[in-house]
Amino acid sequence: MPGGDGGYLTGYFLISEIGLMDPNFYRSVVLMITHDANGAFGLVVNRPSKLTLGDLVEGMGKSPAASIPVYVGGPLQQDFLFVLHTEFAAGAAGDNEKRPVTGVVFEPMTQAAVDYLKENWSALPTSERPTVRLYAGYSGWGPGQLEGELKSEAWVVLPATREIIFHQNPAEGWAEALGKKGPLYQIILQTGFKPSMN
Repeated sequence: MPGGDGGYLTGYFLISEIGLMDPNFYRSVVLMITHDANGAFGLVVNRPSKLTLGDLVEGMGKSPAASIPVYVGGPLQQDFLFVLHTEFAAGAAGDNEKRPVTGVVFEPMTQAAVDYLKENWSALPTSERPTVRLYAGYSGWGPGQLEGELKSEAWVVLPATREIIFHQNPAEGWAEALGKKGPLYQIILQTGFKPSMN
């Protein structure tokens, strides 16, 4: 299995195969935040919801941060919010931050992060604001569960990139990520058919 230490996939994308019909992961790109012997935790990065931060957090008022869109990070615990960003100001990130990809910071959404977005982030000129993506819920796998799905070829594995995580048009993220696997997958995307490799 491809991956980093011990074959684990922290910092990689799981890109759903064209035949994966599970509605939670259909044409999804999942950023693996952690993966080890205890299981795996990730966020679907290309599924916008119709909600914004202002819809979910009281007291945002007319702050520009209120309009930050919220994505569906996965089917589990969708009442929890998580954030990916390119780097908040010094001291703004919480104690539970992780850096699965160079230049990408993950952390649970805390009151400190909400306050930072409402006040400091919103006060910056638009061009100077760190890029922020918010996610409701997450994607999780128990010990050995993801390994089983990989053996059944449900996922394509690719090193994660900031460009796909923060894609300007998330609906295109799946096709763009899958196309990076090479000419065969570009044909699959054009035809919608995966030829047998047997």
